[in-house]
Amino acid sequence: MNNYQKYQERVCNTIKECLDSMECQPILFVGSGFSRRYFNGLNWEELLRKLAEENPLSKQFAYYKQTYKDNIEIGSQLAEEYKEWAWGEGRKEFSNEIFSEQYNGEIYIKNKVRDIIQNIMPSSLDTIDGELQEEIKLLQQIKPHAIITTNYDKFNELIFPEYTSIIGQQILTNNYTSIGEIYKIHGCISDPASLVLTEDDYKEFMEKKKYLSAKLLTFFLEHHVIFLGYSASDPNIQSIMSDIDEIAVQAAKNNAR
Repeated sequence: MNNYQKYQERVCNTIKECLDSMECQPILFVGSGFSRRYFNGLNWEELLRKLAEENPLSKQFAYYKQTYKDNIEIGSQLAEEYKEWAWGEGRKEFSNEIFSEQYNGEIYIKNKVRDIIQNIMPSSLDTIDGELQEEIKLLQQIKPHAIITTNYDKFNELIFPEYTSIIGQQILTNNYTSIGEIYKIHGCISDPASLVLTEDDYKEFMEKKKYLSAKLLTFFLEHHVIFLGYSASDPNIQSIMSDIDEIAVQAAKNNAR
């Protein structure tokens, strides 16, 4: 048995012990690596590169990497370029209904994001490689209490068709306590306007993130959380976990008084 196999066995045993000790279903926290494994889904930078390639007004992606400090700024610049393209020679690429005052100028790039992801998403689980299908069946057997994801795609809905999707701001404005929900904290391609992609989107998300983290804390107190498809250095995860830790510490202090 090689080192990686030993690592896998150790992690599997640890997860099983945790689940057995708590005697309840876990929550899955799902990132882009999950979609990459099963249908070659794109990570954030790959998606931005694809967006730049598909807009004739955009430059080579290296220009954006040299000019802007992070992917958020790149997304904002590309959004402006998509708006210009949509109101010019690219108009035929977009539906007439979004050329309306009720939408802001970022709707064009977000509709293109939807199209890109829909084109690479599998139409059914039957199209997934056979060995990976076995993994998915095992995943379905977990029957997680809920799923939390920053992914835009609808692959989790394909795996758990009986679960209900809660998208973006709906998470903050409604109380959800039942089993079987998918919390899409960065939006979903089913509602392109909900996608968190640009600097304005992230500012709004960050302003409300404390409330989101407080809601997530109630889950984390009662269920184990399994992270799938994330790096430990992922800034989204680090930020949310930092908030949850801060809220938990403050709650402990208040209870001690």
